Amino acid sequence: MDNLIKMLKDKITDKMPLEKIVDIFEQMCSIPLEEDMILFETGTFTTFAKEPVFQISLVRQFPNGDEEFYQIHVDIIYKATKENEVFTEATWDEDLSENIFDHIRKSEAFAFAKNKEYIKIEIYLDET
Repeated sequence: MDNLIKMLKDKITDKMPLEKIVDIFEQMCSIPLEEDMILFETGTFTTFAKEPVFQISLVRQFPNGDEEFYQIHVDIIYKATKENEVFTEATWDEDLSENIFDHIRKSEAFAFAKNKEYIKIEIYLDET
């Protein structure tokens, strides 16, 4: 799992286009794990600084061997605006009949965000 995080951190750079970030995340997801799920999530959230941000999250989840899950996150953070507050979604790959990455690339949130400048990218691992 550390190698997956390292791959993302090595390949994803600041100011990289959203399309390329999704491509790299998709490459990472093609590295086989025994069992995994992929989540695409968008929405406006309040940060620890109490400042709302719009976020596109790409998450790969897999069992930690102790009835919980590890989650590898790539969060692309944008300034919250009236325009992007309408985008809210949480879709798991297992709930789709199409490829999750095709779904992401066809989503309204992706179409909107790909032409906007983001504030930062966060890449991290957490557990449920």
